[in-house]
Amino acid sequence: MPGREYSCGECGHRFRAPEGEVVDSRMLMCPSCGSIDLTIVIVDRPQPAVLRVREPVQSGDLWRDPESEAS
Repeated sequence: MPGREYSCGECGHRFRAPEGEVVDSRMLMCPSCGSIDLTIVIVDRPQPAVLRVREPVQSGDLWRDPESEAS
């Protein structure tokens, strides 16, 4: 999943702009040092994991072992 980051030419700090926000690169500054010497870097990030339940989730006391002493 490729993404776009900015790399500061002075301090080397890497950061991203908020998702969906139109970024005017002329007004963008490094949040670490305030420099305007920025380079766009394309980064390949792994896709986020999606967890799914395979069986219906039991709730309440139905899942608890009736022989156990736990309350």
